[in-house]
Amino acid sequence: MAELTEQQIELISTYIKQNGVAQDTLHDDLLDHVCTSVEHLLDEGLSFDDAFAKTIKLFGPGGLKQVQQQTFELLTEMNETMKKVAFSFGLTSAILLLAGTIFKLMHWPGAGIMIVLGGAMLTLGYLPMLLVHKLKESVPGDRFMLVSGYLGMTMTAIGVLFKFMHWPGALASLISGLALLGFVYIPIFFVKRYKSAANKALTLSTSLVAFTCLVLVFALISVSNSSDHERGSVMINLQLDQSSENLATANVVLYDRLRNDESAELIRSSAAEAFDYLEAAKLHLIAEAHEISVDQAKNITAINLRDKSNLGTPLHILWQPEPNQEHSMEQILGRLSAFRSNMLNTLLLESKQDIAPFVPFQWIDNGTNAMNWAKEHFYRVQLSVVLAQLTHLQLEIQNAESRALIYLISRSAASDPPSGS
Repeated sequence: MAELTEQQIELISTYIKQNGVAQDTLHDDLLDHVCTSVEHLLDEGLSFDDAFAKTIKLFGPGGLKQVQQQTFELLTEMNETMKKVAFSFGLTSAILLLAGTIFKLMHWPGAGIMIVLGGAMLTLGYLPMLLVHKLKESVPGDRFMLVSGYLGMTMTAIGVLFKFMHWPGALASLISGLALLGFVYIPIFFVKRYKSAANKALTLSTSLVAFTCLVLVFALISVSNSSDHERGSVMINLQLDQSSENLATANVVLYDRLRNDESAELIRSSAAEAFDYLEAAKLHLIAEAHEISVDQAKNITAINLRDKSNLGTPLHILWQPEPNQEHSMEQILGRLSAFRSNMLNTLLLESKQDIAPFVPFQWIDNGTNAMNWAKEHFYRVQLSVVLAQLTHLQLEIQNAESRALIYLISRSAASDPPSGS
């Protein structure tokens, strides 16, 4: 196959430019097309001049200018269509996110679906189309800035979405996105604007305000609660744990007084089952919050709890459980109800009304009261407080255990009075 010389290729390129083709991409495509056609005609025996003239005639009466005009019209139509589609995605995602946020604050159903759909349309639809449009209109030197801005906005949007839905990885995505915006996109953007701005002082002040806003957002993310509040929750947890250990030691002494007592063994079994279940629930919450195993969670105390203000993990585990999840709020209430029933049945079958005040969780006998109590103490409550509440329930179980054992000891003493009385 015949090949064109460099001089012939340059001649064709000059002709294309002189005939009104200004767009570089179109020029390169036309140059490749014309050169290929000329080479085929050369193989058929035509001279270069005849082959070139015959090839140019193939473009019709309007020649290369008509090709460029038609290309511009097609690109303009495509750009207009893309703008309309991008606008539709942006508007729809904004409406869904706004409505989902309102529904989330009001605890209305459907909030999660709207937020997920809005976030998906924003990150998978609007932002990519916006990036493509901006890259087409930008000069090569601006592409790094635009890509960094796109990545920053996308990661920030994903982080906010995950934060709303209480999914793991929200904080990492949010901080990464804000870091890209704050330390890459915004500095480059304002440096370029500063160099070309007529009022440089105004541009500089605007950049400082934008950077300050990002710093404040970082601060709000990292400090969700005051240190005094966190220290208070840690102290409460430690004191409750210490009280639980003291009660466990005291109950050992009481069980020694009731050796071989069948009722005491039933109480020990029922109390241990309820206590261990709540302990497992606490470890499960810590493991999910730290993204570690349950065995590793045993080494995490209230002091080194990573995110004491975590709302998402308790909400997901206790109130939005997955199928067959072991530690939902309903199951916790069911275990407490079973413990109360076992205690009443074990202590005194014929006189439940007399012993009922000494067994905790009276409110659990009424399903509505039980759910209201649960919502008040566990719904949208921080992780450190949820752990303290569960420890408090364990203390209630141990207290009931102590009172039951004392009751059995006193009943045994009354049935077997000292000699001579």
